[in-house]
Amino acid sequence: MFEHYLSYGSTDQQTVRDLSGVFDGLLVPGTIAAFQAEGTKGFVLSLSARSAKPYIIDSRFPLFQNRLTSAKKSHAMLAEVLGQPGLIQTDRQPTPEDFTDEVVNEVAARWIDFNVGFDNVTTKTFDKYASRLQEAVFPENRQGPNAILPPYMMVESADDGWFEVSNRLWEASVQYATSRRVGIPLRRVLAATTADKWGALANSVNTIDIVAWVNDLEEFRPESVSELAAYARAIKSARERGQRVFALYGGFFSVLLARYGLVGSSHGIGFGEHRDYIELPSSGAPQARYYVPRLHKYISVELANVLWTQNRPLVACECEECDGASPLTLDYHSLMRHSVRVRGVEIGEWSTMPTSSAVARLREDFIAFREGVERLSAPTKIRKRAEDIYHHLAMWARILDEMP
Repeated sequence: MFEHYLSYGSTDQQTVRDLSGVFDGLLVPGTIAAFQAEGTKGFVLSLSARSAKPYIIDSRFPLFQNRLTSAKKSHAMLAEVLGQPGLIQTDRQPTPEDFTDEVVNEVAARWIDFNVGFDNVTTKTFDKYASRLQEAVFPENRQGPNAILPPYMMVESADDGWFEVSNRLWEASVQYATSRRVGIPLRRVLAATTADKWGALANSVNTIDIVAWVNDLEEFRPESVSELAAYARAIKSARERGQRVFALYGGFFSVLLARYGLVGSSHGIGFGEHRDYIELPSSGAPQARYYVPRLHKYISVELANVLWTQNRPLVACECEECDGASPLTLDYHSLMRHSVRVRGVEIGEWSTMPTSSAVARLREDFIAFREGVERLSAPTKIRKRAEDIYHHLAMWARILDEMP
């Protein structure tokens, strides 16, 4: 079964509570877990106590490969959790040489301790979040993390120094967990700047369960075709070696990769289907957009409504939120819930679909959108936006069709 994880954000709590039966688990960013520690624990642990919903915490450690001239409080708190405030470099770019054995060992130990102790929460905090579930939830049923993801680095090449640091972090984590008899399994994250480089890293390790992050792997750009094809080949090769790969970030294309061995992926609610390790200066809640089931993509609510008005079968959705109505009728939280519900349907339908059927469906939908947009009666600005929304369907079909 393809595992459907949601990347947790503090603004997502109501949506996650409403949809606990639609997804399989939560991925908690380490920055949020460190900065909003009690609130994050209360929410995640009460949810795990209600439905045994698994969760894992991602250290997002490549953050500390950046020069953080304006470090956020969450960055500083994560560095404190790891016992190394000096991880934040404000005046220069960090180098592999900064990660001495002392730093590596401290970071590895602190991160494992943080995960092992994550299910320790005050009764007051647990009860506060449990009460919002509006059903009996007992603290003794709370769960620890499903797995521990030791800190890792983003690697550009096998000899850039960062892979060596990543290896040392992994080895130190395994050694510490073994010495402390930690019962939670460790899962290795391999992160690389390109799909080919990621594939080479996966081929170089003897780890069976791997978590993958290919930096900023955008699924919709036409120029991404070679990178997406390389990613598919890398996933297939990993399966042939007996490795099980879960994608740290992924949109609908990651669901298509289930046929080549990808066992699951995580995405944010309303966004977060790919990520660049170069830290953004600011971030926030996702925009209100409509996820079009036949496009497997977000578009503006305005454009979705124009298409719905003139060619309803292109964008209509029969999920519990939409019930066939115009996208304009959905409020912000309904739009977010709709996107998660549709992803769940996509996984159920597409992850096991024969490749020939998937290729045919993608091409049929590409033609339907091309013809629908050609007939669209709308201002030039709207038409131009509509002309750019569907070409990825043909690209995905081509990748699947040409896979060896």
